[in-house]
Amino acid sequence: MTASANRRPLAGIRVFEISIAVAAPCCGKAMAHHGAEVFKVEAHSYPDVARAFGSAWARDPELADVFCDTGPYVPEMSAGKRSVGLELKQPQALEAAKRLLATCDVFLTNFAAPGIAELGLDYESVKQVCPDIIYAGMTGFGVDPDKPYYPFRAFGPNQAPLVGWDALTGFPHEEPAGIPSIAPPDYMGGLHTMLAIVTALHERDRTGQGRFIDISQLETTVSFLGPYLVGQDLGVPEPFRNGNRVSWAAPAGIYPCAGNDRWIAVEVPDDEAWQALAGLAEWSDVPAHDAGGDAALSTYPHGTLADRVANHDAIDAELSAWTSRRSPQQAAAELQELGVAAYEVLNHTGVLADPQVHDRRPYSIAPSPRLGRDLFVRNPVRLSATPPYVTRAGPNMGGDTVDVLTEIGYSEDDVEQMVSDGTAFVDARPEVVLERPFDRWYESVGIAEFYDAEGSITGGSQ
Repeated sequence: MTASANRRPLAGIRVFEISIAVAAPCCGKAMAHHGAEVFKVEAHSYPDVARAFGSAWARDPELADVFCDTGPYVPEMSAGKRSVGLELKQPQALEAAKRLLATCDVFLTNFAAPGIAELGLDYESVKQVCPDIIYAGMTGFGVDPDKPYYPFRAFGPNQAPLVGWDALTGFPHEEPAGIPSIAPPDYMGGLHTMLAIVTALHERDRTGQGRFIDISQLETTVSFLGPYLVGQDLGVPEPFRNGNRVSWAAPAGIYPCAGNDRWIAVEVPDDEAWQALAGLAEWSDVPAHDAGGDAALSTYPHGTLADRVANHDAIDAELSAWTSRRSPQQAAAELQELGVAAYEVLNHTGVLADPQVHDRRPYSIAPSPRLGRDLFVRNPVRLSATPPYVTRAGPNMGGDTVDVLTEIGYSEDDVEQMVSDGTAFVDARPEVVLERPFDRWYESVGIAEFYDAEGSITGGSQ
């Protein structure tokens, strides 16, 4: 695992991934970006939901057999991976999987513990094939069958109500709003797992011993609520839903701006910023009826945080009247000049146009066997000598089956027979190359570049 100028930290590490959705796939993707060779083992009998989503523009009966390669989650979760099509419930496919496993350093899965055991790929079985394997089992509730939630299945969104997140989201006196559909628990679990895998690989370098890593998504999610849980143990009052407000700053929230659905986030961090805000001359342009009867915010005697928290509603009314007469950019510039934390609430289009986002280039494109080239978010960890990159976007489902099986000792005739028998499969119609509707947009935002095998940027326009 030693890196050099042209060697990413995980170069030489081989990962066997059998996964679904986000939690394990985002871990495998991060490892691929940092140089690992990741084999995503897939099956038609239980396809990854990332395949099932597809893309709306590809819902054409003539594209039914390649629809599974068109979804945006395919590059987002599998960029840089190799796809191996094996129907693991069939003995010959399982034997092929174990032959591949014998060449790997890491086994990565987020299948439920009972399900992975039924496939014959639990830790004890895998260890018989590869004794020094680093086995990362990402389950909802752990792998101990004696625990109460062991048989349950889980997705990231349904962890949020279980651990108390949903109870904290929303406005007072309203029902919980719940977390966004992006499912933060999945990404948190993936980050925890990658850290654990790299730690275990480092230990194996010293001891030669493999390790079993038990990652419970419930526990990785609970870990982000530490202060609240400790507070309960110490008798602190139960936290409550408070909209966008916080206890350490006031005013704080989301305020309307001029235009359709335009907003600004504002937070006054200290008394000095409050005094600057309260003395802003432009408060005089706020009509009295908009401010609940007060003509200027500076008339409020809210010099302390406690005063401002107590009068938050009145302050919000006047601040909203002021921001609604300005564009988000204008309001943010004026407030920042005063030392008030403020920025436009960006939608996805705004994020792409944001100068900081644009200059940091969080997005990347790479060649795609199905789409010519495809877009995905690059790994955000930027190591100075070995930056993360991949040379291929999401693979076709089963697109690497022949190459991988022949690499581990199967003859071409063997592979052909396995495909004929239905124990393995290859990608459908590899000659069909499509194009995303937004493909030509890449150049307009300056990301039409590829990485070559050495990590150098090359021209990517087509």
